[in-house]
Amino acid sequence: MTAGKGQVDLGPRCWRVASDGAEVAVADLGHPDAPALVLAHGAGSSARFIIDAFTAPLFRAGIRFVTYDLRGHGESSPARDPVDHALDHHADDLAAVVADLTVRGVRVGAVGGVSLGAHAAVRAVSRHGLRGAFVLGCLPAWVGRATPGEGPHAIVAGAVRAAGVEGLLARVESSPELPAWLRHPLLRDYRRHDPASLTAILLALDGGEAPTLEEIEGLTTAVLTVAWDDDPLHPAEVAASWVMAREVGLVQPCSLDDMEQGVEALGRAAARAIVRFRGPMERAGDRSADR
Repeated sequence: MTAGKGQVDLGPRCWRVASDGAEVAVADLGHPDAPALVLAHGAGSSARFIIDAFTAPLFRAGIRFVTYDLRGHGESSPARDPVDHALDHHADDLAAVVADLTVRGVRVGAVGGVSLGAHAAVRAVSRHGLRGAFVLGCLPAWVGRATPGEGPHAIVAGAVRAAGVEGLLARVESSPELPAWLRHPLLRDYRRHDPASLTAILLALDGGEAPTLEEIEGLTTAVLTVAWDDDPLHPAEVAASWVMAREVGLVQPCSLDDMEQGVEALGRAAARAIVRFRGPMERAGDRSADR
């Protein structure tokens, strides 16, 4: 989106941020004078998915946002060992993006993410003391440490162990159960990633870590969650438990059926949650929703 004469450049404005031996590729979208919402994507996804899903809904709400490719994804540094994808590493990367924005004179109004990105956002706030009006957790997947070998993420890891990521790609491409809105982003993003890094992150999910309810309860910010009511990978009860643990925030429900109209349905649900929470957001000083 290039600005014409007399217009404001809404981005994406792109650069790279160093973090813990890695570099992550950052994209900043929205009014350059507004506070920013920093959003991290999920495992195997990309900043491109965040941009596709969130740009129009957040822009309509007047919200600037910053996203980035997680380590081992897209344009960011490879991360080829499952230990490289420990939750603390992803939380540190998000905190590094926030720190870089601060150096650039950008005030961060809130942080959040989708699935693994939501887990990383909570951990970044609790580990680094990040401040903001809220944490936006879209589709959190579980609480605490997952049991190795159990659950849908373990099934994906098993498929990768058995046939590699090429075999997984073949299954995604041919599976009649996968709707087009999910198949197309998966195939696009999976093919963009370094294969060894994609293997590592998908294996790391089996028995991987998520924030505990005690960790969420100890946050100093509100928790907003978006929950699909019919998704076994991201159970709605997990999103509800996050908000109940913090006792300050809200759950914004939506349905997988909404996604048949396009991935912007996820961004619209997130924007609705933010607008519903606009009063506390403004009291924290984030006026971006009114721009």
